[in-house]
Amino acid sequence: MYLRRSFVLGFCALLASTTLFAQSLNLRDLLTDFFKNGITLAEPPAGSPFPSHAHHFVGDDSLIPLTELNHQLAAQLSTFPLASSAGGFTYRYDPALGTFTRATDSFGPIYAERADTIGKGKFNFGLNFSHFTFDRIDDLSLPNGEVQIVLKHQDLPPPPCCLEPFFEGDVILTRTFLKIETNLTAFTLAYGLTDNLDIGAAIPLVDVQIRASTTATIDRLATGGNPNFVGIHKFPNGEDSNTFEQSGSASGVGDVVLRAKYRFTSGYKAGVAIGTDVRLPTGDDRDLLGTGTTQIRGYLIASAHLGTFSPHFNGGYTWSARKEVIPDEINFALGFDWAINPRFTVIVDGLSRTFRNGSVLQEQPTIFQYNQNPTGPPVVQSTTINQLVATEASLTSWSGSIGFKINPIGNLLLTVNGLFNLNRVGLQDKFAPLVGVDYSF
Repeated sequence: MYLRRSFVLGFCALLASTTLFAQSLNLRDLLTDFFKNGITLAEPPAGSPFPSHAHHFVGDDSLIPLTELNHQLAAQLSTFPLASSAGGFTYRYDPALGTFTRATDSFGPIYAERADTIGKGKFNFGLNFSHFTFDRIDDLSLPNGEVQIVLKHQDLPPPPCCLEPFFEGDVILTRTFLKIETNLTAFTLAYGLTDNLDIGAAIPLVDVQIRASTTATIDRLATGGNPNFVGIHKFPNGEDSNTFEQSGSASGVGDVVLRAKYRFTSGYKAGVAIGTDVRLPTGDDRDLLGTGTTQIRGYLIASAHLGTFSPHFNGGYTWSARKEVIPDEINFALGFDWAINPRFTVIVDGLSRTFRNGSVLQEQPTIFQYNQNPTGPPVVQSTTINQLVATEASLTSWSGSIGFKINPIGNLLLTVNGLFNLNRVGLQDKFAPLVGVDYSF
C-alpha cells in the first residue's frame, strides 16, 4: 500500500512541477502571417510616379490555399495517436490460491487495445516518448517544396474589370519548404476499478517546431512585355526572386485523454469489451498543442489468446463537438501480440483513420488572366499555372506499427516501437519511433 501511494504522489508531483512554456508566436497562423508580413515588394523610390505595391499580393483571396493547409496541419498535428494506457500485465484472482495470477502470457498491444482488464485494485503507470518528423501532407512533399501557391495582385480602382490597371495581371509564384517536428511525451495511468472495468488517463506534453522557407518569383505576365513598367514590381533585394524564412516553436500540455474499458466476457481464451476515450481541449489550439474542441471516441474491442499468440481487433467512431475544426473519424485497428518468451512480446498492428467530410490538398491547373496593354483597350490573355487547392472528400489514412515489449525485472516493462504510414493521405511521417516504460502493481 505504501509503494502504491508513493507512486501516485510521485506521479502527481511530477505533473505539478512540470514547467510548461508556449511562445507568444501563434503557430496556427504562422504561415499566413509569414506570407502577409514577409512576402512583400519593395517600396517605390522617392519621386517615382508609381504607387506602393508592397502589400498588393497578399490579399485574402490569394491565401485561401494557405489557410486550408494551416487548417489541415492544425487538425492533424494535435490528433496523432497516443500509445495505450492499459497495462502490459493483466491479472485474475485465483480462489484456489487466494491470490492474483497473471492472466495472459503476452504484454498486449501498443497503439491498440485488448479486451483483457488489469484486475481489480491494480495500478499501471507509464511514460512514453514519440518523435514525429512530418514528410508529406496528402500527396505533397513538405521538405521538397511541393507546397506551391500562386499569389494574385489585389484589385485596385477603377472597379475590378478587365484587369485594369494592367499590371494587376502579374502573379508571384511561391514554393514553400516546410520542416515540422513534434515531440510527444505522454504520462499514462490505468486503474482496475473492478475485475471488468478499467479507467485511465493520458496526459501528453507536446513540443512543436515549424521552420518554413519560401522561394518567391514574380511572373511578369502583364509587365514582362513593357520594359518601361518592369520597375513596378520588385522585391526589396531589387530582383524578381527572393527567399523568405520564418520559424516558430511552442510547448506545453496537449489534449488530456480520459479512458474507460468494460469487459463483457470472463473467459480466458477470448474476450469482448467496449471502450471510450474523451479527449478534452486542454491544449492551446493557437499553438497547435491541442484541437480546441472535445472529441469522444466509442469503440468495440475483441481479442483472443491462442497459446502465446494473441490477435486483437478494435473498431469505433470518434465524434467531434466542432466538426468545422476537426471532422468525425471512423477508426480501426487490427493486429496481434505474440509472446516469444515470458519476458519478450512482439506486437504488429495496422491502424486506419477515416476523416469524414475532410479535405484533400492537391495541385490543379488553374487559369490566370492578364492584360498586356497599359494604355489602350484591354488585351486579355490567359495562361495555366499549377495552384494548390483543397477539395472536400472523406479520406482514409493507413499506418503500420511494429514493436516489442521487454520485461527486464519484476513488473517493469520497456517498450520500443515504430509507426509508419502506408498510404499518402493526410499528414504523414515515414517513421515515428516510440520508447516507453511502465510499471504495474
